[in-house]
Amino acid sequence: MNEKLSWSNIIYMSIGRGGGQRYFNSASTIIRDSLGLIDWDEIVYNNQYKTLFGQTYSTEDVAYHPTLLKSSQILSASVNNHFWLGGLSQFDYAVNDKWNIAAGLDYRYYSGEHYTEVIDLLGGDYFVNEADLNSGTSMKVVGDKIAREDRPYQNHRVGLVQWAGGFGQAEYSEGRWTAFANLSVVSNFYKGIDYFRKKQLSIGDTTLEIGYNDTVLYNGQTYDINSDGLEYNQTDWVKRLGATFKVGANFNVTESSNIFINLGYLSRTPQHANVINNNRNQVFDNLVNEKIIATELGYGYRSKKLSMNVNGYFTMWENRPLPFGLSIPDPLDPTEFISVNVPGMDALHMGIETDVSYVIAKRLTLEGMVSVGDWKWASAEDIEIYDDTISFDARGVHVGDAAQSSYALSLRYGFGKGGYVKMKYTYFDRYFSDFDPNSLTGATAGTDSWQIPGYGLMSAHAGYRLRFENSSLNLRANIFNALNTMYISDARNNYHLDGTKDFDANSAVVFIGQGFRFNVSLGFQF
Repeated sequence: MNEKLSWSNIIYMSIGRGGGQRYFNSASTIIRDSLGLIDWDEIVYNNQYKTLFGQTYSTEDVAYHPTLLKSSQILSASVNNHFWLGGLSQFDYAVNDKWNIAAGLDYRYYSGEHYTEVIDLLGGDYFVNEADLNSGTSMKVVGDKIAREDRPYQNHRVGLVQWAGGFGQAEYSEGRWTAFANLSVVSNFYKGIDYFRKKQLSIGDTTLEIGYNDTVLYNGQTYDINSDGLEYNQTDWVKRLGATFKVGANFNVTESSNIFINLGYLSRTPQHANVINNNRNQVFDNLVNEKIIATELGYGYRSKKLSMNVNGYFTMWENRPLPFGLSIPDPLDPTEFISVNVPGMDALHMGIETDVSYVIAKRLTLEGMVSVGDWKWASAEDIEIYDDTISFDARGVHVGDAAQSSYALSLRYGFGKGGYVKMKYTYFDRYFSDFDPNSLTGATAGTDSWQIPGYGLMSAHAGYRLRFENSSLNLRANIFNALNTMYISDARNNYHLDGTKDFDANSAVVFIGQGFRFNVSLGFQF
């Protein structure tokens, strides 16, 4: 706008359509051949014929249709679609040679749709699924939406999130000193819609739930699926406020070295999965913001040959939620499970990180990284559910889902005017499996989760940038897990199907990491 003031406005949109296929069956096991491979021919045959008392019959079921074949095992697609729209308006103002200020507003709208649909009946004509309580038929064909009836979070659902926020920042620079202060506020709104649960009809302060075959008598009036005002099952909009405050300073000790410190306080609004219970399409009780107090202190050094950064951090993370809440037996019906939010889950994160780069020769650079952390839970909680109390003690238990120690070494060689090749080896260690707080009671209170074996991965990277007068052509190639190493990328403690809870490898379920893979890309920049 002038020499001191600039104003930026951005509007963005993201539309995603995707998902993956899965085997969807009403039987307890997948049919396999002698080699352990899925026997598709046998599955198709079983969807068309059945054997009773030595006689073979077709899979017609007169309860549904006198001539069509009923499939018992099918292929389905788990579909995840999103629509994301947002805008950001920001101005920057240079007050003088020492002070700069910036401020802005942003808004985002997000809609995430999730459902499962039939894609192949594997020899049959229809599949029976009764998860959709608003459907007039349980006979499903290709293209129809279905769900596991014992897993309502697989229902056809839509999650809505709105975000409106603003921030202000001031920066100061004089001599060897630079410093900043930042304040931001946000208001989040959440809503859940479930198209499979019974529809809702609001009458004054009362909400009736009415499925396709339901007839409800209320105050002498009869209501059914054709009643006016009936809407799909949905929550009210839920509002949460959040804020952050950050300050930091840097001091250049010499021309080649500096020290810095950053402090921050975050009141972080919860994710949608910790606001809306996807199993019941209801708002969780005990909605609380995460509170994060973070401190970072570091040192940096730069020279022609050697560059390095070292920093230590200390973070107190309060009310850190478990994703999707905690699943526990319903005290009113032990055969059912309910999901609850667990407030007061606190964790302490501290550690040291360093990265080093050394120029061996003009085009040859050696790079290294070390990160060692100590992340532990610091919570012992009593959860009140109706008239029952569930207790757990996770104090001293290591935080899972990430390696707490990692080390990397790489060698980079540049060639030509814009080319490079790079070999990198990274080792991950002190990686603990996720845990269920229900298992940390009594004699097992404070017991650490099973530790995943450490593993190392080799990768290779290359690229070349061909420059033109006002543009460039960029070619990149990457190889990941170049040695095809077998490793465990994630694990869940005490989740084995046989019910054992021994906090060891035999009690855990694991996810095997991806093997050798590569990608190439070609980009044009102008």
